[in-house]
Amino acid sequence: LPMVCTEQEILKGYFDSREQNGFDYAYQYPGMNKVMQAAGRVIRTVRDEGVIALLDERFLKPDYQALFPREWDEYYEVQLKNVDEVARNFWMGRK
Repeated sequence: LPMVCTEQEILKGYFDSREQNGFDYAYQYPGMNKVMQAAGRVIRTVRDEGVIALLDERFLKPDYQALFPREWDEYYEVQLKNVDEVARNFWMGRK
């Protein structure tokens, strides 16, 4: 997701001054656009399968999840201690 920097803060200030949520326009929407582009590199054809791991707790928040495509309705909250098990169970269920 975009890092805090002068350019993003100017963009945030612009939208905030127009009584819009500047954080969304400066950080959340561009960040989610990058996430969607990266996810699109995992699945290229209807026969492709893959795992998209979003490694940040903010993706569990409803305002971020609202930006996910409807096909992402099934997700797993994973912690370091159970990532192997969850990934293994995911692929076993695909057979």
